[in-house]
Amino acid sequence: MPVKPPRDAAPPPVLSPPAGSTRPGHTGAGNYLWLWVALAAVLVLGLAVIFALPALIQSPQPVNPPADPVVMPAGEARDTANQAMQAYLQLRAKLELEHAARWGEPEWSQSERVAGNAARLLAQRQFSEAARAYQQALQGLTQLENERATRLATALDSARQALAGNRIDEALGQFELALAIDEGNDDARSGLARSRARPAVLENMATAQRAETDGDPVAAQAAYQQAALLDPGYGPATLAFNRMTAALQRQAFQDAMTRALTALDKGRLSDAEKALAEASTLRASDTAVIDARQRLAQARQQARLNNLQRQAATQVRAENWQAASNLYRKALAIDAAAGFARSGLEKADTRLEINGQFDHYLEQPGRLYDAQPLANAEALLSATSRAPADEPKLAKKIAELRRLVTGASTPVTVSLLSDGETDISIYHIGQLGTFTRQQLELLPGTYTVVGSRAGYRDIRKQLAVTPGEQAVSLTVRCEEMI
Repeated sequence: MPVKPPRDAAPPPVLSPPAGSTRPGHTGAGNYLWLWVALAAVLVLGLAVIFALPALIQSPQPVNPPADPVVMPAGEARDTANQAMQAYLQLRAKLELEHAARWGEPEWSQSERVAGNAARLLAQRQFSEAARAYQQALQGLTQLENERATRLATALDSARQALAGNRIDEALGQFELALAIDEGNDDARSGLARSRARPAVLENMATAQRAETDGDPVAAQAAYQQAALLDPGYGPATLAFNRMTAALQRQAFQDAMTRALTALDKGRLSDAEKALAEASTLRASDTAVIDARQRLAQARQQARLNNLQRQAATQVRAENWQAASNLYRKALAIDAAAGFARSGLEKADTRLEINGQFDHYLEQPGRLYDAQPLANAEALLSATSRAPADEPKLAKKIAELRRLVTGASTPVTVSLLSDGETDISIYHIGQLGTFTRQQLELLPGTYTVVGSRAGYRDIRKQLAVTPGEQAVSLTVRCEEMI
């Protein structure tokens, strides 16, 4: 399958013989015949080289002509000219595919003109002159090819400098030139994109600067950010965005700290905590944040202590000493040095013990009917004869125990009835003998009364004597015969 030449490949030059170029001994028609034959050979050879170029992209080795013009045989001169022409056309086609016509001026056009002259010389059968002209054109293209990397570096450097100076059209032209030299060059591609974005970048920068002048830092930050996003490599936009961001963060931090400290001073601990959380997201390790957090922790601890103190005071007023003691212990668990809790716990435990002693007798008054418990109760009343004015419940307990002790210490008149034949005794009191009626003074309590009679079964009865009781009597007689 024939290889089609690239679309942008220049057509081979059209050659025509110069007028009046006849040689002696030849007719004009004969001369024209030679010229047309030479022209056809040049065209066929040039097209063949161009069509076959994609498989032959290699820099040709230049054919060095003699240093000084010498007269060569016609055949040798023709071959030399054809070789020079072939080398030139091959390199020209290669460079044309590499868009040298766009980046190789003025050398490209100069080589084209020299090659065109060489083609005319070849058509005129001036082979030696044609060979030298083709070699000159080839040397120009070879030099151009050798300078490709240098031209690329120069174009990129010029483009960068132009872009840095915001000379946008110049930057665009130089980056496009660099891409023409090396269409896969990443620096040129990114530079071209940055150059195309530069007008929008500069517009955003101007907007940001106006907003900053007008005292609108938020709008300025947004515009600087947009500029930086359009061209991340544009240093002024990034620096300005970072500067404005830092300024807004400083202001936000100061605002949050002001709100936090104001809330702390007014005891609004939840508001203080929220404001400190905002400040921490901006500067978590800032000394002011750390100090404020310590203040907040202390304030929260003090608030808990105050709450426990209030609750304990309520229980103290209610003389609920167990609950008060529990609350004071919780306070001491938070702060072992809390003075109110230490003194409060001491008082609560003391009052709890005293009330417990009174409750011991009040809950079981019968204990007082024994001598030792009664003596203990009397000692308790002696030690706690009066309750503080703010402890009405304890005062009531004292009065009640005193009443119970008085009752337990006051004898009750008891009448015992019998048949005069039953011998009666009372445990812990003594032998009473026989009688039909006898009165005794007994302290409150429970007594065991025993009756016995010869020939009869003994009888045993319980006598309960309660304080203040009137007309207590018990009949004891043995009636069941054995």
